[in-house]
Amino acid sequence: MLLDTDAEAPFEDIDARRAGSGLVSVNAEGTYASVKTGTPDGELDVTFDVHPAEAPADFGDWDEVVEVSLYFSGAGPLAGGPVSDDYVTVPLLGGEDDYQWWRFRIHARGRDTVHDPSAPPEQHLVQVWPAPRAPEIRHKLTDQTGHRRRNPDPNYYARVKAAEAAAFLPEGTTYASQPVTSLAAKLEEDQQH
Repeated sequence: MLLDTDAEAPFEDIDARRAGSGLVSVNAEGTYASVKTGTPDGELDVTFDVHPAEAPADFGDWDEVVEVSLYFSGAGPLAGGPVSDDYVTVPLLGGEDDYQWWRFRIHARGRDTVHDPSAPPEQHLVQVWPAPRAPEIRHKLTDQTGHRRRNPDPNYYARVKAAEAAAFLPEGTTYASQPVTSLAAKLEEDQQH
């Protein structure tokens, strides 16, 4: 994750995840980004490369490359995992009060090989430079981890859509002739099967 100290994570329902790049999602304010990894828990090899102008593009050995705009001060965002309080500050260019838009070009490789002990660790390169806010650019989308996020199994998609719809109905109400189960309970039940 990359975030400003007061940032809020984006809410992602199943449709938002399908519409996303499969690598990174950003909140509406541009102050929070969630980078999707293949490694569920453990170490990643992450390199931040900050430039005064647009970084040179080289996508050759990378599986996924997506560019997004984020709004941070020159002091930089905090970077870390979603379940840890162990964050590091990624210094950008400028001072603590110099807020501006930045381009983040996020590269990933090895997200599909995390269960292979002989494979190198999952790697990410994050190139950053100051630039006006611009739409997301998907330069390269080739790994299976991203593909599954962009195109979930149709049966899984249908179950999640039903659970999401049921989660917004009062308890005891029925939806499509089925008793309403909370979203968390429904997803837990689906994982057990």
